[in-house]
Amino acid sequence: MVIQPMRLESPNKLVTDYRAEHPSVIDKFDYAPFRQDSYKVRQQELKERSFPRGELADLLYKRNKEWGADEKALHNTEALMDPNTVTVVGGQQAGLFTGPLLTLHKITSIIALAAQQSEKLGTKVIPVFWIAGEDHDVEEINHIYLPKQHHLHKFKWKQQLTQKVAASDVVLDKELTHNFLQEVIAALPETAVTKDIHSIVSGLLDQSDTFVDFFARLIHHLYRDSGLILLDSGDKELRRIERPFFQQLIKKQQEISAGVYNTAQELQQQGYSNTLGPEIEDANLFCYIDGERTLLIRDEEGKWRGKADEAVFTEDEMLQMAEAAPERLSNNVVTRPLMQDYLLPVLAFIAGPGEISYWSNLQAGFHAVGYKMPPIMPRLSFTMLDSKTEKLLHRYQLNKKKAIAGGVNAEKLQYLAAQQQPPLAVLSQQVKQAMADLHMPLRQSAAAIADDLGRLADKNLLHLEEDIDFLVGRMEARIKEQHHVALSHFDHVQAALHPEQGLQERTLNVFAIWNTSGVGIWRELWQKNYDFTTEHYIVSV
Repeated sequence: MVIQPMRLESPNKLVTDYRAEHPSVIDKFDYAPFRQDSYKVRQQELKERSFPRGELADLLYKRNKEWGADEKALHNTEALMDPNTVTVVGGQQAGLFTGPLLTLHKITSIIALAAQQSEKLGTKVIPVFWIAGEDHDVEEINHIYLPKQHHLHKFKWKQQLTQKVAASDVVLDKELTHNFLQEVIAALPETAVTKDIHSIVSGLLDQSDTFVDFFARLIHHLYRDSGLILLDSGDKELRRIERPFFQQLIKKQQEISAGVYNTAQELQQQGYSNTLGPEIEDANLFCYIDGERTLLIRDEEGKWRGKADEAVFTEDEMLQMAEAAPERLSNNVVTRPLMQDYLLPVLAFIAGPGEISYWSNLQAGFHAVGYKMPPIMPRLSFTMLDSKTEKLLHRYQLNKKKAIAGGVNAEKLQYLAAQQQPPLAVLSQQVKQAMADLHMPLRQSAAAIADDLGRLADKNLLHLEEDIDFLVGRMEARIKEQHHVALSHFDHVQAALHPEQGLQERTLNVFAIWNTSGVGIWRELWQKNYDFTTEHYIVSV
């Protein structure tokens, strides 16, 4: 494995300014992410706070053991009870078959930063991945993309859900999911590990009951011996531990919502796009109403209600619900980071570009509950470059950094044009111009005889040009046919490095890499030492 740093400009201006520590952005955070002093100060801050370490450690031990965690991970759950132990945290939804590669890159980032800071601070730093199991938008996580016949193919899991149910509560239709797995495996090119992938994933599926169970077991398999702990935010037992903080969030709702809203307005005025889109009436909590997870707002009378008036609660009723039935409540994008900071001693949070954007709104929310925002470290970003793709880049003299950042479709067209001597587009235009010049006296004579004959002559020229276009189209098709192998090579590079007109990590699934490079690649990745200021890495495998 060879890892090469690559400069990659973010299209997100706020993220670019955050990385550069521009005052207009960095002032919206409590710590600068690339300064080691930030972590020393944060470590001391965490020592002065209390956390539900015992209850949480017991639950995490129990749950991770159920998910097949190894001894190192289980030992880390016990180490969480030590008041000097801190964590590096990051999270994502429980994507099908782990979802896009960025989820694994985020986990790699969590493990790598935890190891670095453990060494620098001389204390136990545990990697924790926060599974967003309380999220109910299963349509976002029920599909995967794989390269297939030099193009990208979307595979969608077709289990139908009639209600807005948290991913943690989605019971797997195992027969349907096994059939879906078979379809995905059949699309992979046969390698030495393809059958093993099918066997391993099928076995993990058999042991799983829910969407989140399946995800957690697969993650533990991929990251064995890393010490990674998984936490399911949709866990009903976790709700009992969260109960006191739900009450605090309810009491502080107006201050949190107003602070986040005002910050969002300020960022907009500074020219940054508003990705969070908060409204002043947002209650920033979900509530299960009639079996569906419903977002709450707070009206002018101080009542809490569903966005479509599904139910109405007083503040006292909300506080009673938090005490007696906390499993009915769950966090939204604003309160989830606050709840995370209540539960865990978060030394640092690993964030993707979109998360950095919405975290920039949250400082006032943290301060409202008496916390500081942890250092927000941009996650590592990778492109996996297999030997076949690398050989094709070399064969056609393609710049791999340009291929990763922008794809090779333009180079494909240039290659095709170079096979046409002279270029058909130029030749076609020259013939059309010559024909129009020759045709001009005929059109002029027709127009002089009668207006309708002039219009007919114009149409005649158009028909002649269409005949030329038809011939050129047939010629281009034949040239493409003659060079289909080379064109398929360009398509392969495009699908491998810049699928769906974006970075590989945002689209491709773990199977695409596992099938060619083996499961050991994830172990190699998390064991490396990284410079987190680097925007992107190319991994030759």
